[in-house]
Amino acid sequence: MNLIKKVMTSLLLAGSCLGMSANDPNFHIYICLGQSNMEGNASIEPIDRKNVPERFRMMAAVDFTDSGRKQGEWYTATPPLVRQNTGLTPMDYFGRTMVDNLPEEVRVGVVCVAIGGCKIEHLDKDFDASTLANEADWFKSFMLNYDNAPYQRLLQCARKAQEAGVIKGVLLHQGESNTGDQQWCVKVKKIYDDLLSDLGMELGSVPLLAGEVVTTEQGGVCGGMNAIINRLPKTLPTAHVVSAGNLPQKGDGLHFTAHGYRVLGCRYAVEMLATMGITNPDVAYSEEIPYVPKPEPSEGDFVFALDSFNPNIWEKGTFNVETGEFRCGQYGFGGWEYTLPIDLSGYKYIVAELGEQDRDGVEFKVFDTASYWEIPYAYKFNGGTLLVGELAGMMKNLSSGIVPLNTSEIYRVGFWGYGNNPIHVKQVYATNENPYDSGIDAIASDVRMDEAVYDLSGRKVAESIESDTILSPGIYISGGKKMLVKPEI
Repeated sequence: MNLIKKVMTSLLLAGSCLGMSANDPNFHIYICLGQSNMEGNASIEPIDRKNVPERFRMMAAVDFTDSGRKQGEWYTATPPLVRQNTGLTPMDYFGRTMVDNLPEEVRVGVVCVAIGGCKIEHLDKDFDASTLANEADWFKSFMLNYDNAPYQRLLQCARKAQEAGVIKGVLLHQGESNTGDQQWCVKVKKIYDDLLSDLGMELGSVPLLAGEVVTTEQGGVCGGMNAIINRLPKTLPTAHVVSAGNLPQKGDGLHFTAHGYRVLGCRYAVEMLATMGITNPDVAYSEEIPYVPKPEPSEGDFVFALDSFNPNIWEKGTFNVETGEFRCGQYGFGGWEYTLPIDLSGYKYIVAELGEQDRDGVEFKVFDTASYWEIPYAYKFNGGTLLVGELAGMMKNLSSGIVPLNTSEIYRVGFWGYGNNPIHVKQVYATNENPYDSGIDAIASDVRMDEAVYDLSGRKVAESIESDTILSPGIYISGGKKMLVKPEI
């Protein structure tokens, strides 16, 4: 009888212990992986660190020496989410939108391993670290954050996350470094299957969401990869593709703007919520670009003077200095050319603005080689008028891969067109000031009272200035113009 009591007591104690360590079914966890667009490549703005819901959590996959975050521990998902020096990612507004549309008792957590420049093979379970010997030093340093074994780090963190909650899905953004790879879908499926198997989960039990890369229409240098990404559901039936249509890129042809990341994150959430049967979710962040700047060069900027514009760099053209009208020859190029290269590495941005909307398939090109026939950095206006490009992030899409532009040796800057319609050149200059940054000196006094009001991240905060919504002091966007709400005195 005593033996039976002891056995029963032991079983009860064991059950009690199991209950104490059981995971929370209301803690929904998403495994995230990819390359630089999942890692985060846009600057985190002050608005992105405000009002982050406590219900939105992140597990650090590495130590953050600056903030004190420790690998394997949970924190409120205040950016950056991947490593201490990374930027805004689709995860940021994915998580916020998810918690906005789920019951209050539900928390959402993300666990992410993402490496700028990585191929899908680098994320595979069977990746051979010895192949890193021939990679660039910057890429080796990225991989070293995960001990050259990103899959194993992701698996380690995901297993720990399972102790706290339930894995509900996988978010992927990768493809730029595998552009044209017809086996990409098969490789993604292998990673997905391996992850679920190693986590003790049934294959196909959770959805995988894969985001498109910057589209060709937006000047994406890898936009052709989207045709392959969109075939993924045929290989992996639980996969869903998240559109990147109409999302702006920051001028390097590869990475989204901060606005683009916010919208893309919301789209990931809308797709994930749809798999749960939640349609027409509440998405507070507007897809409209809240503010289009009117840039002007300032003292210290490097201005490409219009009176030095050469319309004949390739094919014979004409240029009117007074009007800025450039008529290029067929497939012609005009701009500024230098026998000895100029150094733009001391500047952060290059601004190229057209006076009228592009109607000639205009591309803005920057060459770091003396030969015109070498591949340059290229940006397609696609009917737009403004490029604000980060010089340090400008890339060239060579046959051997994507490589950075050497901004310390620039031989040629200018505009390419088909030659069918005039190109109206307004200005080109290099600067250290981002025209998209807010400033009190740009506040408008003629904002309409019936226009919707947005904060600087693009989140709608009021239906109009006349609405009953109380706006905190600060800068807002209404009707495409900035307005200042002053504190009460």
